[in-house]
Amino acid sequence: MGELRAYCHLDRLQPQFASLFATRCRGFLCVEGMASLFVEVVPGIEVNHLTDIALKLTNSRPGEMIVERRYGMLEIHSFDQEEILHAGKMILEELGLTEEERLAPSILATSIINKVDSYQAVIINRNSKGMLVLGGDDVYLLEVTPAAYSSIAANEAEKHCNVRLVDIRFFGAAGRVYLAGTQAEIQAAAKLVVDTLANLKGRKG
Repeated sequence: MGELRAYCHLDRLQPQFASLFATRCRGFLCVEGMASLFVEVVPGIEVNHLTDIALKLTNSRPGEMIVERRYGMLEIHSFDQEEILHAGKMILEELGLTEEERLAPSILATSIINKVDSYQAVIINRNSKGMLVLGGDDVYLLEVTPAAYSSIAANEAEKHCNVRLVDIRFFGAAGRVYLAGTQAEIQAAAKLVVDTLANLKGRKG
């Protein structure tokens, strides 16, 4: 039927992630504590069919469905984690694939800006809808493909580290994450993000 580019289950949405995602999504809003599933496929238009299956067979709600030139991306969420897991199972069965047949994440760039200049902090803030970067903060930057994997990177970083989620892009050619905080917390988040993505097994792109 198609190619599974990304399959990404978030067990519990964190407060900042849920709020930032809700400002971007065009469907049903999500809140802290919900479970979520991001799926990215090729050809993009097939995401309509997969959304239909997920919504008719489970009590999940769509936060986003994007059909781009090449890729299609779907996000669904529910307070009932079993509903999301069941929806994922139905999607995989329709594709005739397993979770491990997704593309493995590929980190395109990862870096830390130490003690960001106040002027650069202002520029970053003007292009984001999340938490503010303050002059003197350390800032972590991630670019990953497929783009949907930026979701689990940002959510896990917030779950385990005391960082501010400044911005996230979860669709398109590449996903991006901006985090801000103290030097120690940003270094911990950077390691956690890399480890989290490395543990998502899949095929090479």
